[in-house]
Amino acid sequence: MIVAMFNIHLASTYGFCRGVQCATELADQLVASSRRPIYSIGKLVHNDAVVRRYEERGLQVIGSPEGVEPGLALVRAHGIPLDEWQAYEKAGFTLVDGTCRLVKLNHMRCAKAQLPVLFFGLRKHAETLSTVSRAAGWIRVVEDLGDLDDLDPTWTYDIIMQTTFSTLKADRLLAELDGRGIAYEIISHVCPASSRRRRAVLELCDMCQSVIVLGERQSANTSELYRLAKDRGVAAWLIGSPAELEDAMISCCDVGVTAGASVDPASVDLLIDVLGQKGGTLIRRL
Repeated sequence: MIVAMFNIHLASTYGFCRGVQCATELADQLVASSRRPIYSIGKLVHNDAVVRRYEERGLQVIGSPEGVEPGLALVRAHGIPLDEWQAYEKAGFTLVDGTCRLVKLNHMRCAKAQLPVLFFGLRKHAETLSTVSRAAGWIRVVEDLGDLDDLDPTWTYDIIMQTTFSTLKADRLLAELDGRGIAYEIISHVCPASSRRRRAVLELCDMCQSVIVLGERQSANTSELYRLAKDRGVAAWLIGSPAELEDAMISCCDVGVTAGASVDPASVDLLIDVLGQKGGTLIRRL
């Protein structure tokens, strides 16, 4: 039975991170310019609604330079592999670099690493692919404990982390390395913005019986917010839009709301409005 009235608690940190914000600002500049054609190399963000809005304004999503008229091509916040970058330039495209500054720092760290590198990240994630392609020496992607098998115990490793990698998973991997007596140096950590969003969702879990996470399922940071809430024991829900709201999500007194780093402010505002129409009252906190 649905509670007629409920409180809406909005996370203290949510939605667009600075890297995504910068990429969308570059996209705005491109669509406002007179130069055409203009492209995004892959989806600009893990947010189909945002991608559609840019497509309507002329920003076409492409996956390769083959069979495409050369023009301005925006590199999204995740970056692209080095060989792809070179292929676009060779095909006559002008690249506009929207790579997140923290991702670019990891690119540089991979290129300059003096030790073999363990890259903690999701193997098929765009950021992982773009980063490991810059490695000048030995590198291994570590997604789970099995990837630590057969490491040379006489080596010391540099550890670089995908900016949105699970901090809990990273802690487990580090503990396993410690247990095996394998030496390492951590030269990058999870993005501070991702960490702030994760702390914020845990705060919601302390005051709410239900937490709604807005974002796309293919987004690593969004999925991590959902997992954290679920593991904390509250009723957790991951939705792509307000159209996916169900009665069970708001059948309590206090409902928490957060959003992944690819979710724009307008989408969060729309969700809050829809929850308000269903009987929710937004609780403002200092």
